[in-house]
Amino acid sequence: MKSIVVASDLSDRSRQALSRAVNLAADTKAELTVLHVVDDAIPANLSNQVQVGARTLLAEQVAADAKDRDITVTVTVDVGDTIEIIGAVTESTKADLLVVGLHRRRKFLDQIRETTMEHLIRLSDIPVLLVAGPGDHDYSHVLSGVALSKVCATALRKISMLAPQADLTIFNAHEVSFRKETEQEYETWKAMNPLPEGLPDPVFVEASAADALETIMKDGGYDLLAIGGHTRSSAGRYILGGFTAGLIRNPPCDLLIAK
Repeated sequence: MKSIVVASDLSDRSRQALSRAVNLAADTKAELTVLHVVDDAIPANLSNQVQVGARTLLAEQVAADAKDRDITVTVTVDVGDTIEIIGAVTESTKADLLVVGLHRRRKFLDQIRETTMEHLIRLSDIPVLLVAGPGDHDYSHVLSGVALSKVCATALRKISMLAPQADLTIFNAHEVSFRKETEQEYETWKAMNPLPEGLPDPVFVEASAADALETIMKDGGYDLLAIGGHTRSSAGRYILGGFTAGLIRNPPCDLLIAK
């Protein structure tokens, strides 16, 4: 991993994401870009004040998290559309990972439309780490759902970078009475995709993806969940499944959405 971008809206939710991003940058020696976007609808004189204040605050937060560790950090404050600028910055920095905090919940609006976070993740070309918990410690227990796709293989490779020392559990949800076929498909998938060495044997669960996740999560202790985020439609746009969208809205722990 060479480049990480963390997007902050200066909230407490983003504060945890920034802490996680700083620690990942320190561990992986990746260059870190800290980004805040100011709404272009704000009057110019007020916008200038917000930009100066945001740069100062973010620099102070980075310094507090980095402590004495040597990391390469750029604090960027831009004006415009949040999703467009995040996309442009991840592209210009050739980022390997986008780190974000939880979205601000709006009970009514979230029921009738796609949230900003879902929209951002759906359009992202790179893996997204959605930080739901404190970012001041290394990941220790990681859970990964494997649907036997290329993007699931990407998720496992990213886990080996983000949490190389963590205990890893892999699970596969499948239909009832298809256990033997699923195991054979898993072996074929392993042979066809480049995967990290030393992967544990998967846990096969006869259930839907949502029910299987609930069953596995009951064991507790997981601080990172990794899943595949999308498939491509014929129009070339990214599609979030209902399972993934639900996790983005209510993640049980930090969530890595692979692309």
